[in-house]
Amino acid sequence: MAEIEIEGLTKSFGQFRALDNLNLYVEERDIFGFLGPNGSGKSTTINCILGLIKPDSGKIRVCGIDVEENPLEVRRVCGYLPDNYGFYGNMTAIDNLKYFSEFYGGISRDAIEELLALVGLSHAAEKKVSEFSRGMKQRLGLAQAILNDPKVVFLDEPTYGLDPQGIADFQKIMKDLQKKGKTIFFSSHILSEVKEVCDTVGIIYRGRMLRVGKISELCGSLAVVVQTEPRADEGLLKRFGRVSYDEKRDAWIVEVEKDCRVELSKHLFENGYVVKELRLKVPNLEEFYFRLVRENEGVNSG
Repeated sequence: MAEIEIEGLTKSFGQFRALDNLNLYVEERDIFGFLGPNGSGKSTTINCILGLIKPDSGKIRVCGIDVEENPLEVRRVCGYLPDNYGFYGNMTAIDNLKYFSEFYGGISRDAIEELLALVGLSHAAEKKVSEFSRGMKQRLGLAQAILNDPKVVFLDEPTYGLDPQGIADFQKIMKDLQKKGKTIFFSSHILSEVKEVCDTVGIIYRGRMLRVGKISELCGSLAVVVQTEPRADEGLLKRFGRVSYDEKRDAWIVEVEKDCRVELSKHLFENGYVVKELRLKVPNLEEFYFRLVRENEGVNSG
């Protein structure tokens, strides 16, 4: 079931077209990576989904709710960590969350303490936010985003400015939220982060959705490049996976579930072939992303 449905979303600011006929579907309980360079339309898309910006045209539904017809109802089922946020520096973490929870009718201190534990801030519950590091503020921002126990959580560049440990911790929190049944919409321009944590990725460039899909589907599956003398019989290789021939390389490409080069080499040797190349080809999101962007650099988005 699609938790987020976007059809034909278009938004312009003056002569600048920020979003151009964007279509997108995000499945329930997915960690969706919304990937694109800065200025590509990621934040504008999120703001349209949440009803914070009115699009020029298009339809948006979240959890089956039409955003244009019921924007407040959509916000009740969503949590949002923007790329910039504000807290009261002279108040403690727990008091900040208690204050913001009043917008949702208030929640108990025990529930707030559970949220702080989830984001790794139990030790700083009574500490003033003015004393927090950037990473701690990011964690507190995430706790604020899930105060209302949302079905869908939007994270706009949530790891920007964090150190490697902070990024790893944040990725773990996202996976923990997914285990609790949340759908995560994770906006980023950092390829390695998206690859590490996301199930599905959508690539946006100059307001246009270039591609959406599982990372393995977009980049190709794990494969072994096989070159032998003489050329190996196709039927001999099929026991290891789906086989295709690369004429440019003069090599077989065998799609595999795991690295089976040792078994494959032995099998070829036993059947009288000399192995010239036996190389593992790993799915590469970086190669796919940059190739896609290069192909679309000359396309005018509006």
